[in-house]
Amino acid sequence: MFGQGERVVTSALVSRLASGVPLTVPPGVVDVALAAPPNPPEQVQVQFVGQSFERAYAEAEAFVTAVGEALRALGHPGLAGSRVLDLGSGWGRISRVLLTEVSPTALFAADVDPEMTALVNVSLPGINALTVAPVPPTVLADGSMDVAVAFSVFSHLSGPAHAAWARELARLVRPGGVVVITVIGEEFLDLVEGSQAAVAGGDSDGFTASVAAVFPDVAAVRARFRADEVQFGATGGGGVRTRDYYGWAVASRRAVERIWGDAGLDLFCWRPTGEPISQALAVLVRTERRPVAQAGRRARRSLRHAVGRSGDRLRARVPRPVRAVVRRVRRPRQL
Repeated sequence: MFGQGERVVTSALVSRLASGVPLTVPPGVVDVALAAPPNPPEQVQVQFVGQSFERAYAEAEAFVTAVGEALRALGHPGLAGSRVLDLGSGWGRISRVLLTEVSPTALFAADVDPEMTALVNVSLPGINALTVAPVPPTVLADGSMDVAVAFSVFSHLSGPAHAAWARELARLVRPGGVVVITVIGEEFLDLVEGSQAAVAGGDSDGFTASVAAVFPDVAAVRARFRADEVQFGATGGGGVRTRDYYGWAVASRRAVERIWGDAGLDLFCWRPTGEPISQALAVLVRTERRPVAQAGRRARRSLRHAVGRSGDRLRARVPRPVRAVVRRVRRPRQL
């Protein structure tokens, strides 16, 4: 130990670190019940979620409320007392609302953007903010989460990225754990089509022109969407959100059920776009399945998918006992 009066020979690094301005008051762990956390600049809010302040938080509150309703319908203990992952947390608007129920030490906010991780660490001190790679795995342990949420994340991921993160979230949530995601559907294709008409008519702004360019051949994309394939328009989102995995993506209910079923989660319920938020909401439950049972369920799901797409023509060729099995498969409920 150095005495207070002793001269210390230091390196440039030691001198630079010692020159930092001391904090007047160390930051305390965030408590949204006591005080509202500081907000990022409005332009940052709009850049990431398309809106700011009251409008941004109203949507976040509606989403977290829907998550709570789904957990109650499942008989789940709820957010309070759960370890919760907010995937694609951005500047932390969903995390802020989750903190009304979830302990800061039990909340994990993950994003690909290190600048957003830094922002969350500063504005929501005490929660577990971490930067993740665009492609999993993360550093989190198997079965370490009770609940995982991802608002407006899978509405931007390519098909391979969607499937990879479905498998990762299946790894992270415990058996019986719940994953709640949002996706956008065919209504976005209507928006693209309308934007293309506006551009052709010379009546468009920058946003309309950018939307019009997402899917040049809307008819072909619509056909593949209706065949339950994730459709991805590579636009990128700036910085680490590169166009190889990030853009605009549309996915049907059956596509979600197939991808997440293959990852090991059952679709418990599906809430269409507008009920109650601007994207469709899927609630998925992690199951423990034996390989044979999982293979059988996957086969029944594939058959049900084929029957739904092909109608009476295919149904007439399916033997009656097999049709009975398909009818017995429990359909996901709608809250």
